[in-house]
Amino acid sequence: MHETVKNGRALGLLTVTHGVNDMYQGAVPALLPFLVAERGYSYALATGIIVAATGLSSVVQPLFGLAIDRRPMSWLVAVGMIAAGAGVGLSGLVDDYAWTWLAIAVSGLGVAAYHPAAAKAAR
Repeated sequence: MHETVKNGRALGLLTVTHGVNDMYQGAVPALLPFLVAERGYSYALATGIIVAATGLSSVVQPLFGLAIDRRPMSWLVAVGMIAAGAGVGLSGLVDDYAWTWLAIAVSGLGVAAYHPAAAKAAR
């Protein structure tokens, strides 16, 4: 297969996975009204969920970037996607706040791991 075609397909796949990965992060705020209504989470607990998703993700993402700059970790693209999706999915299956928070934190870590790895793969 011609190298240009392979590169184009790889970039197309990265584009699609990037959109899906960002949807996982965007799903968390959309879940909050349901978590508040169905599980009785207070606004403080709901804020904790957002911190688990976005705060943790933005703190850890540069660390993933540093690690990826030092050694090849292309496998983090797939692992990040799986963790991001699994975390959001698991948050709907558990009832306890701590488990929900942990599931969303795993999702946030997956989002954080995906972005630097995918950016390096795109280059």
